[in-house]
Amino acid sequence: MSSDGFGSPEVIVAIVALVISLVALTATFMQVMQQYYASAAGYSQCNEKVMGDWAKTKTRRFSWEELRYEVQYDSPVIFVSPPSNKRGPIPNDDIFFLDGTPKSLEETHTTSELDPSAEYLKLSTKERIHTADNERASWFVLLYAIQRMESKSSEWQKGQYGPPGALTAKYGLPRLPPSLREHHTLTVALQRKRKSWDTMPPSMTKPYATTTMCHMIEMLAVLGIYWKEFDRRRDRYWAEGNGFLVLGERNDLGIIFSLQVHGKCTFERNRVIPVDYVKELTFGYVPTIYRDTIDQSRLTVPTDMPENLSSLQMGNSRELAESLTVIGCNTNAVNYFLEDGKRTSHIFPLAFEILGMLCQNLHINNSSFTFIPNPTPYSFDKRSLSLKKMLEAFKVHFDSEANTTRNHIIVDVIRNHVDEILHHYSEKDGAPRLLCLRVLHMAIDDTDEILTAKRKESVEVGRQAAPDASKTTTSVPLVFCTENQGETTLEGRRREAVQDVLRSHIQEVLRLLNERDERADNQSLQVHAAAAAAFDRPPASPLQQRFHERVGLRPAAPPPRIEDVDDASPDDRQQLLMDVYFEVVRPRVVPKATFSTDRRASLVGGARPQSLPSLRGGGRSISRGPSLAPRPGSSRGGSSTGRAAPVAAAEETGNDAVPAALTVMSGDESDGDIAVVSVAGDAEEDEDSAVGENGAAVNAATDRSWRSRIPLSAQPASHDDIWCTLVFRMICWLMLHDFNKLDVQISKSELLGSRVPVYIA
Repeated sequence: MSSDGFGSPEVIVAIVALVISLVALTATFMQVMQQYYASAAGYSQCNEKVMGDWAKTKTRRFSWEELRYEVQYDSPVIFVSPPSNKRGPIPNDDIFFLDGTPKSLEETHTTSELDPSAEYLKLSTKERIHTADNERASWFVLLYAIQRMESKSSEWQKGQYGPPGALTAKYGLPRLPPSLREHHTLTVALQRKRKSWDTMPPSMTKPYATTTMCHMIEMLAVLGIYWKEFDRRRDRYWAEGNGFLVLGERNDLGIIFSLQVHGKCTFERNRVIPVDYVKELTFGYVPTIYRDTIDQSRLTVPTDMPENLSSLQMGNSRELAESLTVIGCNTNAVNYFLEDGKRTSHIFPLAFEILGMLCQNLHINNSSFTFIPNPTPYSFDKRSLSLKKMLEAFKVHFDSEANTTRNHIIVDVIRNHVDEILHHYSEKDGAPRLLCLRVLHMAIDDTDEILTAKRKESVEVGRQAAPDASKTTTSVPLVFCTENQGETTLEGRRREAVQDVLRSHIQEVLRLLNERDERADNQSLQVHAAAAAAFDRPPASPLQQRFHERVGLRPAAPPPRIEDVDDASPDDRQQLLMDVYFEVVRPRVVPKATFSTDRRASLVGGARPQSLPSLRGGGRSISRGPSLAPRPGSSRGGSSTGRAAPVAAAEETGNDAVPAALTVMSGDESDGDIAVVSVAGDAEEDEDSAVGENGAAVNAATDRSWRSRIPLSAQPASHDDIWCTLVFRMICWLMLHDFNKLDVQISKSELLGSRVPVYIA
C-alpha cells in the first residue's frame, strides 16, 4: 500500500484544517458584515409596526468615507391649508391632501384602520381600543384620525342627502352634498421629507413628524380635541376629546407632542366646519362681517387694523375688554369684564351674543356640519336654553310693532325669514334639518347685507322669491365679501351706525346685569303716593269711566326686570329675556345710538343721515325714539293702547347720559322712529335718496314701491332697524352654529400663524 493515498493522516488533517479555516473565514466574514449592517442605526425602528407602510421608504446607504451604513427614511411634514394650495413648506415638492379617499390613503401610506389585519377587524370597538398596540408612532395615529374624519363625515353627510337627486325636486337641494375640493377651505395636507437617522436626537427612539405650533393647534381643533392645559412657561400641554389624548413637553429636540387613542372617535354631526376662518377661532380671534379680505398664511395679526371692526379678540376676559374698547364701549362696560365678581351673562354669556351679532357666517351652504371651535373662555350648551322659543318671543314683539315708521322692506324681509325658520325648524338628521340650516343661512346672508350695506355674492338654488324681499338667494361660503378693497361712504356710515347701536346695547345689558335695580323702591313710593292721593281725589264720573273703557286705558304694567329672567323656569326665561330687550333695552339703546350718530355727523362737518320718510303716508315727522306696541301673548300684562312708557334718557343713571331732547314721546308723537345712515357718498347713491328734490318726504306708497326696487344692501336702515336686525341675527347665528360644551378657550392668541416648529413622536 502506498503512503501517498488519501487515507493518510496528513491528508485527513489537512482537510479538517481546511474545513475549520473555511468555517472561521465564513464566521469572520459574517461578523464583519454584521458589524457593517449594525452600523445602520435605526433601521429596526423603522418597521411596519411603528410607521405602517411608511416603513417601505427606509433604505440603507453605504458611506465609503465612514465605512458604514446610513439609514434614510421618509417622514411627513404636516400642515393645514385650502385644498387649492400649491405651495407647501418644502419648495417644489408634491402636496398630498388627506381627504379620506382610497387614492389619498395610498399616497399618504395610511390605512382606514389602525391595524388592517383580519383579526383586528373582527374585534369590537372596545377591544380595538384596549389592544396593547403602543408601538405605533403618534403621527401615524394622527394621519389615521384625519383620514377617518374625512371619510366618515363625508359618508354621514351623503346619508343625509339620500340617493342622488332625491331631495332636489322636493326641497330644492343639490343632487350631491358639498364636495371637499369645491367647497372646503380647510384641509390637512402633508409633504414627504427625506431624513437620516444620523440626525435623530438620543431622546427619540421612533421616527417623528414635523409641523408648526399653529398647525398643530388647528389640527387638534378640527379633530374635536380641546385643551385642558396650555402652559408655555413650564412647557406643559394637555388636550383631550373625541376619544383622543394629547400630551406635550419639551426635550432636547424641541416641543414634542404625542397622541393616543383612549376611546371611540366619531365624525358625524360633531364634525367641525372645514372653513378657513376656523383657524382664527381656535386662537380666540373672531372674524366679523366687516372683514373684506383674508390672509390665509396668518403671518400678520388680524387686529392690527381694528378701526373697522374686522376682527375681535375673545380668548380671555382681558381680550374681551379690549374688544369692547374697539367697539367703543365706555369704561364701566369694560371694567365689568376686568373685575372679579361682575356678571357678564344672562341665560348665556354675553360674549356669545356679541359673537352672534358680528361673527362671519361660517356655515357651508347646503352642508350638515355646524360645529366650530369656541373662541371665548365661557362654555355654551344649547341644552340649557331654547333658541326656538327665543325666536318665537322675538316674533311676538317684532310683529306687534304696528306704529313704527321703519323701513318696511327690511321689516318684511326679517318677518319672512322668521316665519320660514319657525316653519322649517328641525333638529333631527335628514332632509328637514338640511332645509332648516339652509333657511338660517339665507336669513344671516340678508342680515349681513343690512348691517354692512354690501351686496353678498350668491347663487340661485331654485327658491322662489319671498314677497317684499329684494333678495332671497342663498350664498355659498365666500372668503371675500367683496372684490373691492376699502369702504364706500354708505358702507362706512352703516358700519358706524351699527357700532353705535352695538355699543349702546352692550353697555345697557351690562348695566342691567350689574347695577342695583331701584325701580322696585320707586314703584313702592309711587303706590303709596297714589293711595294717599286717592283719598283727596273725587270719584270718577260715569262719563269719565265710559271714556276710559272706550279708549282702553289701563294701569301701565311695570317694566320687566333682569331678575325676572333669573327667577323664571327654563320654559319662560326666553320670553322674559325678549321682554327685557324690547321693553327696557331697546327704548334706551335706540335714542342713545341716534344721539351718537347725530353728534358724530355734526362734529365731522359732514351731511347728517337722511331721515326715513313715513311709510304710512304724507310727510309726517319722525320722532327720536321707538314706540312700543302691546305684546299679544306676552308673559306679562301690559297696556292695550300701544302707548310706550316715556324714557328720559338724560335722567337715567346708566353709562351714557342722553339729552332730554331724545326722550321717547308718548301718544301720537311716539309713532315715529329714528332714521339713519342710508346715504351713499357718490352721486349715484345720492340720486337714490328717500326724499324728493325739494327735501320733502315722498308719498308712502310711492316711497315703498321705489324702495322695493333697491337691493337690500342699499335700503335705508334706521337705528331701530339695526337693533332688531342685530338681535335677529344673533338668534339665527347661534341656531346655525354649535359648540361642544367641553370646549373652552385657553388664551393663546399670540400663536396665531406661529411657525415655531414642533414635532409629533
